[in-house]
Amino acid sequence: MTTLSATALFWFISIGITVGLVFGMIIKNEGRSLYANITWGTVGAVVVGSIGIWLGFGDSVIFSLVGSLTVLFIANVFHQHHKEDIFGHVDLGIKIKRKE
Repeated sequence: MTTLSATALFWFISIGITVGLVFGMIIKNEGRSLYANITWGTVGAVVVGSIGIWLGFGDSVIFSLVGSLTVLFIANVFHQHHKEDIFGHVDLGIKIKRKE
């Protein structure tokens, strides 16, 4: 049985930082900032991984990975902004050719 040790916390923090970094780089300016994604990913991984150890699940590292992804998804899905709302009018250079 896994116990909550410094090694487990190290892996939870490492998973949270990595998942938060990748998640932040994928969504860029559409959700929370990169630093907020890293922070929320780390908090989610540590909390959910600790709960996984406390409840006695088999592999708490995978449990913390899934928990980190879940926390980041929830944090970003309710914080979606369009680029137009943040930067004003954005011209993407799209030309629509009308049929005459």
